[in-house]
Amino acid sequence: MNILTVIPIYRNKFQKPALFFTQENFSIGSIILAPYSQSNNKKEKPVLIIGIDNSKNTKQFLRKTDIQINKTTNPYEFPFLSEEVIKDIETKTAKIKNTLDFSLEKIFTKTIKKELNKISEISEKNTIKNYSKKIIPDFISSKLKPFLPEKKEVKLSGKGVQSIGNLLSPQNNNKKSSLHSEKHYLVAEIREYFQETNKKGKGSFGFYLGFFKRIPENIIYQYWSEVKESRKSIKDQQKIFWWKIGQYLKKK
Repeated sequence: MNILTVIPIYRNKFQKPALFFTQENFSIGSIILAPYSQSNNKKEKPVLIIGIDNSKNTKQFLRKTDIQINKTTNPYEFPFLSEEVIKDIETKTAKIKNTLDFSLEKIFTKTIKKELNKISEISEKNTIKNYSKKIIPDFISSKLKPFLPEKKEVKLSGKGVQSIGNLLSPQNNNKKSSLHSEKHYLVAEIREYFQETNKKGKGSFGFYLGFFKRIPENIIYQYWSEVKESRKSIKDQQKIFWWKIGQYLKKK
């Protein structure tokens, strides 16, 4: 049994993430048909798969949450985006500090969203296939770049004001700074988001960095993006985030 994290496509829009369980072996990036609670009589609607996990791996987590999981039995699958593209969108979504449905809304045109909304076993998909070929890293970046947050400024004694971007640039690698790599910056951002204040021990900068050094940045961005999309409290998001980190390190 597999647990799917999906983005439903309803009324020509990408909706908030939902969970489904299925016995089918679908692929991340595919579009399948699943019952959607907001449509009349839970009529099957196209949904984009953004994550897949085995129910055995998530059993304990699901027991401790009240997240609703519906069942889908339709075996139809339309290969749409690659898993690499989905991960790239998730990573860049975390950088703009927004949700995946927001990013997908910006990446796809109104025409394509209408076509995606009409997907069925027998629908024509040539227009969608042609557009999906455009979804490459540079294209994604160009669509999401306008939504990047303004660079923070850091006051350095005797150095004036410098942006985080300047601090991370190669010519500044030999200058003293507490944020001397993207991973350090990522620790600072996530600690601020989770409202961490400890200077030592659990929750401290060193505590986070000790774990993050063992994990690729794109994985950290992915987990952070996923928990922010859960619409849970900050405290619950933090618990889920560290659960994901723990699961990754166990598998590693």
